[in-house]
Amino acid sequence: MASELIEHNPLLKKPLLTLLSLAERYEGESRSSLEQAALEAWDDAYRQSPSACVDILVRGGALNEQVLLDGEPYDGTLEDLQFDAAAAEDAVVEARLSVTGEGRELLRAYAPNRTLHALIADKPRYRDVFEAILDACNAERGATREELERLVGDMPPAQPDPATKQAAVYPQYFIDALESAGGIAWQGTWRTTDAGKAHVAV
Repeated sequence: MASELIEHNPLLKKPLLTLLSLAERYEGESRSSLEQAALEAWDDAYRQSPSACVDILVRGGALNEQVLLDGEPYDGTLEDLQFDAAAAEDAVVEARLSVTGEGRELLRAYAPNRTLHALIADKPRYRDVFEAILDACNAERGATREELERLVGDMPPAQPDPATKQAAVYPQYFIDALESAGGIAWQGTWRTTDAGKAHVAV
């Protein structure tokens, strides 16, 4: 299942959700059109190609791939077709993708407004820190990592324990947590996303 893939490999979360969102927008379009659109939105940090992510989502049940042979549904996969002696060599082959019920549930489960709310609700003692970062990143020019580290470093949760002289939580934890939850994104500086802006406005 695609949800398990994301849970077991967090690095796949962004590329898979990016592709799934595009698949929802390009519902009924060809696989090649979707992959081309994905390339234009693809982050250099993603380790998997759009094509590889499509394969992962199809295998995980989040996307359905319908192969068309001369415009007619083909009862098999593209791989099956390669070994199908009955298929004419000059046949027009196309694959169309659609988001399954599981895929839509995955998009809902990882929607930034939902994951951001869950992060802050699950860690109420850090609420002030999360909100301070969101507010700082909501500035017109965003906020640099150094600015966020200074901001968080001055707040109580990041202060060293008097006994051990060690900080229990470092500023990078809060930055990583908010990025993972979809509240901030790196765009030359750290900036609030639409979900982050909605939380700041509350």
